[in-house]
Amino acid sequence: MKNAFKRWWLPVWLVPVLLGCSKSLQVGYDYDSSVNLKQFKTFRVETEKGLAQDPLLGSELNRRRLDDAVTKVMEQKGYKLDQNDPDIVVKYMTDVKDRQQIRSNNNYSPYWWWYSPMPNNYSTYNYQESRFILNIYQDRSSKMIWQGWATGSMKAPSKKEDRADIMQNIISDILRSFPQATLDTYSRK
Repeated sequence: MKNAFKRWWLPVWLVPVLLGCSKSLQVGYDYDSSVNLKQFKTFRVETEKGLAQDPLLGSELNRRRLDDAVTKVMEQKGYKLDQNDPDIVVKYMTDVKDRQQIRSNNNYSPYWWWYSPMPNNYSTYNYQESRFILNIYQDRSSKMIWQGWATGSMKAPSKKEDRADIMQNIISDILRSFPQATLDTYSRK
């Protein structure tokens, strides 16, 4: 009986714990349906110019981490880095917006009409929303063909080593819907 309880209790306890550890970033993407995304073989990584970067997320340290993360994820997808004549250019940007959420806590009771008017409690929650945006341009025409983003509240990592891993996981989540390079896209040397 004790072992059956342990086997039943562990999954019930583990599910809420794992859900509590889930990411708070929401990922989305959009693309130009008139372009065959599987035709591209090579890429280059740049920061998006002309747009204001967040001073912390867009710092020189984080730009290097983002460059490395985008390069690693694109190479894992089978694309080849080419600084001189790439098929596509992956540009990224980051920003942080101050957000505010107002919550209402109505104390509904079946007897509220009997005792008094209903109390209504309001609370305000201030937070910062981070955004990571990847824009992919066709190099020859400079036309945007794909855009992906992750947005939401992001906690600071506990160790310095975690920062590069966090960036790579975010970029991997954003590029998950971008197609893999096909095996015949380039010859392996």
